[in-house]
Amino acid sequence: MRYLGYVTPRAHRSARSLLLLSAFDKGLRKVARAWLGAALRNPLRLFRPLHLQSVMIIQPIDLMEDGRQSMCDSCPDITVHDGQLVWSCRLDERLKYGQLLRVQPNGKGNGQARV
Repeated sequence: MRYLGYVTPRAHRSARSLLLLSAFDKGLRKVARAWLGAALRNPLRLFRPLHLQSVMIIQPIDLMEDGRQSMCDSCPDITVHDGQLVWSCRLDERLKYGQLLRVQPNGKGNGQARV
């Protein structure tokens, strides 16, 4: 089975060498201790690969005062439409309306907006 990875295969292969950084990082020290404990219980683990898990946190939309929206920095799903880079999650707006929608205050002062 294959999964999408946000780091290069080379970074995944270097997981064991990252344990050297445990001298500087408290969280990594915990991982290194657990791995060494497992290796002491079963020395064959020293010859098995150590795997990484990558997690990506996507920032929500920032609303500007003029109604424009600043989307995710370094979007993993950006696409090209009519020669311009477009966020794939908002491509439907371009296809249906010819542009990205903007929001504006609803005038009621309750912090909500209308499209």
